[in-house]
Amino acid sequence: MSLKTRLALTLAIAFITIVLIGGVLTFYQARENIRTELQAARSVATNRVAQLVAELPATRDVSGKLAGFVRTFNGDRHVRVVLIDTLGVIRDESILAEDYNSLPEWFVTLLGSEPDTAIMPLTAAAAPITSVGIIIDPRNELTDAWVDLLRVFGLLVLFLSIAFSAIWIVADRALRPLGAIHEAFARIGTGDYDAKAEPHGPPEMRNLAAGLNLMTERLKAISTRNQRLSDRLLHLQDEERTQLARDLHDDVGPLLFAIDVDASGIKRLARDPSKDPETIVERAGAITSAAHEARKELRRILTNLRPGTMPGLGLKAAVEEMIADLQGRHPDVAFEMDIPDGDFGATIETLVHRAVREAVTNALRHGKPRRIAIDVALAPGRLDFSIVDDGGGFSGNAPSGGFGLVGMAERIEAAGGELSVETVERPRGVRIAGWIPLASTHSTADRHDSNGDERSAVTASFEDAS
Repeated sequence: MSLKTRLALTLAIAFITIVLIGGVLTFYQARENIRTELQAARSVATNRVAQLVAELPATRDVSGKLAGFVRTFNGDRHVRVVLIDTLGVIRDESILAEDYNSLPEWFVTLLGSEPDTAIMPLTAAAAPITSVGIIIDPRNELTDAWVDLLRVFGLLVLFLSIAFSAIWIVADRALRPLGAIHEAFARIGTGDYDAKAEPHGPPEMRNLAAGLNLMTERLKAISTRNQRLSDRLLHLQDEERTQLARDLHDDVGPLLFAIDVDASGIKRLARDPSKDPETIVERAGAITSAAHEARKELRRILTNLRPGTMPGLGLKAAVEEMIADLQGRHPDVAFEMDIPDGDFGATIETLVHRAVREAVTNALRHGKPRRIAIDVALAPGRLDFSIVDDGGGFSGNAPSGGFGLVGMAERIEAAGGELSVETVERPRGVRIAGWIPLASTHSTADRHDSNGDERSAVTASFEDAS
């Protein structure tokens, strides 16, 4: 059942109830009015008969007096007078006005009003007339009540009809925007985020439509962002595959080639009895050394591919191990670190470790840094970090990052933090900084509260160097 149908049914029930209550009240009021009016008519007729009885002894024409008395009641709407003789025969009677032809009998029966008769005796002077009968007929009064009732009911029905029509029109216009809003919701359910609802109607409907439009805009923005993130993730996967292939080709490939060459040499030396056994031992040692280096490279590659920091190491140890590995491959770069001890939670440590790794890798891959400073500081309610290098900065005028930094920024923002990338002028390089909110207070807060949001001495001195 629609809302308008329910509203119409509710109004109809309310109006019918009002009509019934009005009918009951009108019925009781009409019955009381009729009773009062008839009592007044009876009292008037009784007083006039009493006056007639008092005047008869002094009247010379008694029969004329009685006939005139009866005629005075001709056309009366409530009282009919009859003259009764000694035999109980009606000698004369007045003519009652008949205005009750349209009165329904059920209404008379409903009110339970029947003609009421009163007999009043006359003096001997009125012989052969012995008494006067006063008949109170309520039908004319009932006719007035019936007409008034019809008039009241007609006005009430007219008023309720106008009220019903007005309410229906207002409700119809007020609820009309719901159709457009429902249609917009249906389109949103199918993934169409361009659906709009024109704000019109009462303020509540305009606010609802405005809220719907705002929701569609946000859903569209979220959908666009998700699509963009999906595209970036695809690019990230391609970059990671390319990097993995490059690492395997550049770092592991030569070692495997050296192992293959040394193994082939050992095979040839073993077939020639004249060769010195020490040469075979030397070649076997070279294979062992190459295999060891291959294992180290594989361990480094697997560490980079691992989703989080190394189990049990913590943030500081994991970054130190990563830097130690990079230091061996980039001996000309000076790495400076200031990382507090403590357990900041696996999620936060993973995000910071990835941000540091991405920033350092980008600096080494795209620039020529001589120094890289890594600073992690515990501030009230959050963990700050920054990575600064002097590798020459970005090739363009504005700072920009690859898909790795873009994806990292979105991950940090999803955790409630921020990540910024900016160019450092002296010495020219890149500064990547950010912060992540902490879930709880850590034991290392005491040693870093004095610093707040300030950078560590390592980073500050690095940026001020020229």
